Amino acid sequence: MREFIRNHTLLCLMLLAGIWALSFQGSRGLMEPDEGRYTNVALQILQHDDWLSLYRNQDSLHFTKPPLTNWSIAASVAAFGHNEWAVRLPMALAFILLVYLAYRLGRVFVPSRPWLPALFIPASPLLLLAANWVNTDTVLAVMTTLAMTCYAQYRFGGGNRRWLDAMWWAFGLAFMTKGPPGLLPLLAIVAFALWHRDGRALLRPLGIIGFALIGLTWYAAVIQRHPGLLDYFLGHEVVARIATDTHNRNSQWYGPFTQFLPTLLLGTLPALLAIAIFRKHSTEPVADREQSRFLWLWFLLPLLVFSLAQSRLPLYVLGLTVPALLLLSRRLEGVSFGRGTVIAMVVWLVAMLALKGMLPLALDDHDKDSRAFAEEIRPMLPGKPEQIIFVEDMSRNGLNLYFDADIKKVSFTPRPKPISDSSYDSSLAEELALAPDRRVFIFKREIETRYLAETAQAGIQPIKLGEWIEGQKPGPRDRMLYVLPGDFPQAQ
Repeated sequence: MREFIRNHTLLCLMLLAGIWALSFQGSRGLMEPDEGRYTNVALQILQHDDWLSLYRNQDSLHFTKPPLTNWSIAASVAAFGHNEWAVRLPMALAFILLVYLAYRLGRVFVPSRPWLPALFIPASPLLLLAANWVNTDTVLAVMTTLAMTCYAQYRFGGGNRRWLDAMWWAFGLAFMTKGPPGLLPLLAIVAFALWHRDGRALLRPLGIIGFALIGLTWYAAVIQRHPGLLDYFLGHEVVARIATDTHNRNSQWYGPFTQFLPTLLLGTLPALLAIAIFRKHSTEPVADREQSRFLWLWFLLPLLVFSLAQSRLPLYVLGLTVPALLLLSRRLEGVSFGRGTVIAMVVWLVAMLALKGMLPLALDDHDKDSRAFAEEIRPMLPGKPEQIIFVEDMSRNGLNLYFDADIKKVSFTPRPKPISDSSYDSSLAEELALAPDRRVFIFKREIETRYLAETAQAGIQPIKLGEWIEGQKPGPRDRMLYVLPGDFPQAQ
């Protein structure tokens, strides 16, 4: 066995990554708000048969992120069906690709043990759990790592400039994943190239044209289709995130410490523990300080920009765990690993898989678990709904996966509606004026009186289907379920 592993290291790593990534992917429902939102937008692509514009429902556009992650989810659902496993498959595949890229980078930066940084990926609790969560940051981490791998192959692997073309194409994919944040590692490349007076080499016409075609074509198409979208992209999604607290994303001065530090610690935890255990034998390699300088630039420059921006969430720096793991692996390159270390690593890896398997228990929150919520309200419904409408409440967009229905959010008071990312889709009065469409209205118990008053004012007598109880006893956060006469004739 030991001989087989030694001779087929990459194959063993990929098998490990595949098992760890694909296990338990469908063991829990979609958690709100993020998993439900991304999944709903992807399902809208299939329901509208429109792969260009992004929708939250038939009445509201949703362009908060470029479409690459949504496209991948939609393609997976189209191939494997409407289930959580298919929804999370793109994140699992991204995780597997990240392990492969870490191995390729290991051959450059940790040549005596290229498998070490790759092994730290499935051993990382953060990276493994991120592969089990619908998000754009896991895909972004892979795309930026792919771009940096291409540049590393050029700079430290022979100087073939075709790798620079591939680098630009990979940055195009990163830009299509999350926009400008996907280009932050490029700062490290530019700084490193200028330091070595090699900046002109980056100006590859084929690579830059490829970047424009991959990364900008979709933007040009949707901006032309939807007037006003350019202002939204530049103002709401770029300037507001960098310079203002419009998005309410931890803009306090200590935000980088509370949001990014835990992410980086959890992302590199196994490597940090190994450094602590072998601290007497771990040393910084002296053979190539330029490689260390490149890795530090890759880690620090994007982290600096993320820290200066006013919008901060933990997974923003997920991709920076890769250069951090490479730097830590370089310090372990000369350490002698005995049988005890191997056994400890095996136990750790199994523990990480068990942790992933226990995630449904840790997230046992029926209020945010769309599958649990769907199972509890399904017996109350008189038939398949076409629209599930939340009144002055958090919309559970993940219900689209379980009911194949539009998910909407309405308010009592009419509010201005921006071109994208609107807080509400319409007012309740506007919704009541529409033709019957198999609608189910859901809202908290505390606003039931006002809902009934609004419907009475519109001359409508709604029909109560039942209520969802959050705890052991009825309370203000419980949800009421109503339909309107004519929407479900069998309910009358």
